[in-house]
Amino acid sequence: MDTPAQWSGVRERVIAVEEARNRARGHDLSPWPVFEAVLTPAEIDEVEAQFGVALPDEYRSFLAEVGAGGPGPALELTSLRRIDGTWGWVWDCDKEYPWLLDATGPFVETEDWADQQRATLRAAGYEPLAPAEDAGYRDDYRKAFGETGEGVWHLERGRGAIHISDNGCGMTGWLIVVGPHRGELRHRDCGLNPPFEPYDDAQGRRHTFRSWYLAWLEKRERAVR
Repeated sequence: MDTPAQWSGVRERVIAVEEARNRARGHDLSPWPVFEAVLTPAEIDEVEAQFGVALPDEYRSFLAEVGAGGPGPALELTSLRRIDGTWGWVWDCDKEYPWLLDATGPFVETEDWADQQRATLRAAGYEPLAPAEDAGYRDDYRKAFGETGEGVWHLERGRGAIHISDNGCGMTGWLIVVGPHRGELRHRDCGLNPPFEPYDDAQGRRHTFRSWYLAWLEKRERAVR
């Protein structure tokens, strides 16, 4: 269940810690804003209408109170931008390939992913072969869907979730938007067909967007004291 979040002071705390990190490294303060501009209620409504889903409250309020992109775990948050009239999540200014949320089905947990692949292939009239050790059924997707197979596989793997952060070296963070674990975060390590693992807090509880972001901020603040 979503919990309404208040982000009072968080934007200012992040800006302060980023400036402290720059000073500690002997760098001049950046002329660029730390955060992208916040989104208006009308813009957030437009995002939700485009994808046909309500964003988790903690993330929705972050967009309205803190920013549509900026510092965050582990390198940065992806930026939610309107590009040529379409909203999408952009990493590192790569406007050519924004992540477009597919809200037509729930996010598939790692333990259910093999069954989901087989069901998709059989629905397309293709009987899957034994999966490759690392790539799963990706080769079967290519055979079943032709040139679009690779894209179908990637899009289905991320269905129901937002690519919320890029963590370097092929590692990414995901915010679940559709399904029983809505509002939770998942981490995906590098590799051909890696699992999505929950982000847990120090007590072993599943992180939500707010707890995940504040845990990162508090750690960053301790590092510059």
